[in-house]
Amino acid sequence: MALILSELFAETGKKYELQLIAGKNGLNREVKWVYVAEDKSNAGFLRAGELIISTGALYDRTDSWLLHFVRLLNEHHTSGLILNIGKQLSAADITDKVIAYCDAHNYPLFVMPWHIHIYDITRDYYDRIFEDSRRNEDMDFYRLLQAIDNPSVPERFVTQKLKPVLDYDLKHNSNLADTLFLYLKHWGSIQHIASESYCHRNTVTKRIHILREQLGFCLDEPSERFELMAAFMVREYLQTQK
Repeated sequence: MALILSELFAETGKKYELQLIAGKNGLNREVKWVYVAEDKSNAGFLRAGELIISTGALYDRTDSWLLHFVRLLNEHHTSGLILNIGKQLSAADITDKVIAYCDAHNYPLFVMPWHIHIYDITRDYYDRIFEDSRRNEDMDFYRLLQAIDNPSVPERFVTQKLKPVLDYDLKHNSNLADTLFLYLKHWGSIQHIASESYCHRNTVTKRIHILREQLGFCLDEPSERFELMAAFMVREYLQTQK
């Protein structure tokens, strides 16, 4: 499923104090990326599906500048525009002509108060876009598994890749498999692993040492990390089929 602007607005509008000014009939547009545009010379970098954020800092103050800007964004098939008002821009900059154009072309136009940090909203939206992309990739991966006629094939793959850690956990009543998964998920970040597993950093370090030295997992090898993560995904899929 794609990330749709209406869903993004419904989920984050209150948090970032977004107000929809015009173009409400275009909220079904897909959001593929977020781009901060402050200079008309960047028009060549615009891509379809981008949600644009602007403070208007580098634009001239002619009466028609915002109308020209919105028209440019719409012609490049961007998803919509968020204006960060309160310092460089004010509500007075959004003329009736701008609103009429956005409504006529179903181009969503939002305003956001200046005290909302652009970094916060862009980081949030990037995370949502990445998560949406990951879910789509997972769906494709699971469709591939469903196409395998022999169910023993994915089961053997899981056993081949994860048996050492699963056997260790069974014998020692531990959860090294969870630590291994988090290591792969967070690209080896001890801090993130410790935070998500509610463990001290030293505990995480000791567990990773066991995974490397005692169980023989080659965690520095990209192909090995890929296969291990694939094994966890296959294992999760198999568990849902029981």
